[in-house]
Amino acid sequence: MKKTAIFAVLPALLALYAGCSKGGLSSTTQLKQDVVATINGVAISAAELDTQVKNQMQRIDTQIYQIKKQGLEDLIEKRLLENAAKKNGKSVEDYVKEEIDSKVVEPSEEEIKALYDAKKGKDTLSFEKVKDQIITFLKQNKKNKAKQDLIAKLESEADVKVLIEPPRVKIDVSDSPAMGPKDAKVTLVEFSDYQCPFCKRIRPTIWQLTGDYKDNLRYVFMDFPLSFHQFAKKAHEAARCAGDQDKYFDYNKKIFDNQTSLTPDDLKKYAKELGLNTSKFDKCLDKGQHAKDVEGNIERGLLVGVSGTPAYFVNGIQLSGAQPITSFKEIIDEELKK
Repeated sequence: MKKTAIFAVLPALLALYAGCSKGGLSSTTQLKQDVVATINGVAISAAELDTQVKNQMQRIDTQIYQIKKQGLEDLIEKRLLENAAKKNGKSVEDYVKEEIDSKVVEPSEEEIKALYDAKKGKDTLSFEKVKDQIITFLKQNKKNKAKQDLIAKLESEADVKVLIEPPRVKIDVSDSPAMGPKDAKVTLVEFSDYQCPFCKRIRPTIWQLTGDYKDNLRYVFMDFPLSFHQFAKKAHEAARCAGDQDKYFDYNKKIFDNQTSLTPDDLKKYAKELGLNTSKFDKCLDKGQHAKDVEGNIERGLLVGVSGTPAYFVNGIQLSGAQPITSFKEIIDEELKK
């Protein structure tokens, strides 16, 4: 079992909610349960309430799963160490000292200096003042690596199977630009904003994933321009206009490469640079021919709990934020095993 974030702290939560079975209730009782409020005798139904809070509840479902998954990883790790220690006739504490602590060697002067030089800035304290902190950091990293290697070995020997399933959502991607085979075993959906700096930062990760998994991955780009980004919505429309001429992802890359220059004139200039039919492109952009398509993507995002960008769904499993490539690969690899 791979720990994806050793130093990550899960967000503070939560309000848990419960549901009741409908079996065995009279029609009068059932009607009362289906109504959660009335205004001048006019009912607000439980179904309306569920629709109203659907996106928030989906986010909470994902957070609950993440907490349970982390807790399960901790329990499995604890059980593996206990079993291994018992097998070797040792206490867990002595087993950990022998198998982990004893294998952490002191970092060399070269390692310490290399890390200092890599992180050094104009306001960085002198090497001598931070040397002890660097040593502690390097030793902890080595200890974490030794522990991860040991747990991975114990897991393979114990044939660990994790049976809890993450929550999944269904997303209509029928009219959104995509690359990769339609019958790929894994679909990666991204809700993105062309003016979002985090969305730009993760582009190399996305292109590496599409290259690494090739025929096994379909990548879908969904529009989710944020209201406070002045030029984002029009940029999303422009990319779809380019898509009408089979240049969607060429234009997509062009926009991200020029993220700070997205006025309508800039968008038209990029179309010319890519060799598009500029008359057709300009007409499409000026008339807002894809405005409703972009708005439709925003609505779909809100329905599945998207509140910021970038937001990802791997076969319906939510993964929010500009995550490291290992976070994507962990889920993708698990999906490919099924």
